Amino acid sequence: MLKSIRSKGEKGFTLIELLVVAAIIGILLAIAIPNLIKARMSANEANARKAMQTLRDAEGEYFEMDLDDNGNRDFIDVIGVIAVDVPSLRDPQGTGLEEDALLDGSFEGASDTGGTDCGDPKAGYCIRWDPAVVANANAQFDDFGWQTSMTSQNKVGRRDFSVYGDGVIRCDVSTAATSAAGTFEADRTDPGCD
Repeated sequence: MLKSIRSKGEKGFTLIELLVVAAIIGILLAIAIPNLIKARMSANEANARKAMQTLRDAEGEYFEMDLDDNGNRDFIDVIGVIAVDVPSLRDPQGTGLEEDALLDGSFEGASDTGGTDCGDPKAGYCIRWDPAVVANANAQFDDFGWQTSMTSQNKVGRRDFSVYGDGVIRCDVSTAATSAAGTFEADRTDPGCD
């Protein structure tokens, strides 16, 4: 005689019970994953906005203290690398010391230098000097403008940010296609972010 595979006292899950558990897990994931993606995008956008605040404050200090020591109050268009780019916001006086930097090391590599992307985005956002801000006749910047744009639309974020000499952080919803890199759309004409 054939013996039963299951002994009389042995317990286990039936196929129906396993399918019900799998369905419940699937429903929970369907609810949780979109919320996690939205939370990540909100965090990235908050980080980009904070980067604009930090750049605004660094430019203000550079201007007020004449950190390039040229005798003129002006702004600078270079984030730079410490001990390499002098003057820059990372090494305004050329000391090569981290404690003299106006920006921390997380800004290095996040600056777009005119190409299509940056080497090391800051929380999924590239940073660049606004090319519309031009130098005056003395080659001094009497205004500044920084912009951020996401590396992947609707995956990293939805909005581009900018800041100028008036200190207002502006934002604009990007028109880039989903998954495409942003195109630095926030500029001086956009309203301030709420």
